Amino acid sequence: MPKLTKRLVDGLESAGEKTGTLFWDSELKGFAVRVLPSGRKTFVVKFRARSGRQRWLKLGAYGPLTVERARALAKMELAKVVEGQDPASDRDGRREAVTVSQLCDLYMEAANAGLVLGRKGTPKKASTLSTDQSRIDARIKPLLGQLKAREVKRADIEQFKAGVVTGKTARDKKLGFRSRSIVKGGKGAITRTLGLLGAIFAWGVDNGHVSTNPVRGVRRFADTQKKALLTGEQYRLLAESLHVLERKRDRNDQPLHNLIGIAGIRFITVSGVRRGECEKLGWNEVDANGNCVALEETKTGFSLRPLGRAAFAVVDGLDAISDFVFAAEPEGAGSKGLPGLWRTVQNTARQLAATAAEEQGEAPPETGPLDGLTLHSLRHSFAGIAEELGASLPTIAALLGHRLGGVTGGYILKRVDVLLVDAADRIADHIAMLMRGELPTSHIVQFQPRGRMSSGTARPGTATQEIIEREAA
Repeated sequence: MPKLTKRLVDGLESAGEKTGTLFWDSELKGFAVRVLPSGRKTFVVKFRARSGRQRWLKLGAYGPLTVERARALAKMELAKVVEGQDPASDRDGRREAVTVSQLCDLYMEAANAGLVLGRKGTPKKASTLSTDQSRIDARIKPLLGQLKAREVKRADIEQFKAGVVTGKTARDKKLGFRSRSIVKGGKGAITRTLGLLGAIFAWGVDNGHVSTNPVRGVRRFADTQKKALLTGEQYRLLAESLHVLERKRDRNDQPLHNLIGIAGIRFITVSGVRRGECEKLGWNEVDANGNCVALEETKTGFSLRPLGRAAFAVVDGLDAISDFVFAAEPEGAGSKGLPGLWRTVQNTARQLAATAAEEQGEAPPETGPLDGLTLHSLRHSFAGIAEELGASLPTIAALLGHRLGGVTGGYILKRVDVLLVDAADRIADHIAMLMRGELPTSHIVQFQPRGRMSSGTARPGTATQEIIEREAA
């Protein structure tokens, strides 16, 4: 067979073999073109690996690949063979390499089996696994899933970061009756997703699926989550809004689960527990004497917390119709509608503020008194009140179920004593009095922009003067 040229290859025809007919190049040993009965022509290279095994490597189809370019590629691959490499094995490895989507599935399979450890060397909790799966399905797979995991570079991660921030994965999908899947973008979303993606690639490195972690070193946005604290007036309006919703329940305008949810919001307010801890609180986790709660599952594992009498009064006023304290149905799970109910509370507070402004002949405020606050803001505010009343950092940590570093922190957070219970009582009682309007607005100075004043406007006292006057009073 002479040297393969364009004119020669154009005129080649198959001899009828099902696997095609090979036409070898006379100058470059191992270089050939395979012609199928269909007329399709493909350039190939045959070589013998160092192991002695005969191997085939497809270079590409004739047409998109010219004869000259195919010859150059064949020389490159045959040069690798001379150097002791096996181009066919490299090709097979690339074919078998997992994609990012497959790597995520392998990670979640291991995590669900308890083989991926979280904090304190314990398996990830079911709630964390659910959140991880949601982030994978909503953000990672749509933008990175089709890429080979071992080929993902830093630039791909940066592009992924920009895509999530600008809302490329945002969606609002109706799942069923009163059920929607809402995925938003933003800096907070990508920060948390990058943490998960980095953990997935780190697991991939440990288990031999990838050689490097491309997420390492990628800069993340600073945490800009607002740590808002409620003022005394906001506590009062919160209580008034809850009372309004309770009266609606008395007129049968609200379902029972809203009444249970109202109790849950009150409990979070005067106890400082997390929303998930409130939702999953079991009757067997509440001390019979009302001194503490023994939470089996929290972000930091088992947690023994002091319980103020105002918080215990909320629990004591409920009927034990289920294993869960805040359950609306017998044998039902804990309350799951607190975020939606919180929005109702915010709307109610907004209406109350508008009504009050109208009665005084003023324009209604542009924003509601509870707008911008979340259920977690109640926990932040609980900690703020504790600090305002003089509680130490270890005491506040014990009240909230936080862990302090070091050996000493491990000692002082493993038990509840009368001093902690007393602290919980004083904080819960203080918040309850704020909600009843029996205390003035919090002593915390609220920043108000001074703005530009005319020369005839009286200058308000400075923050320092206000503090001096308050201390003198």
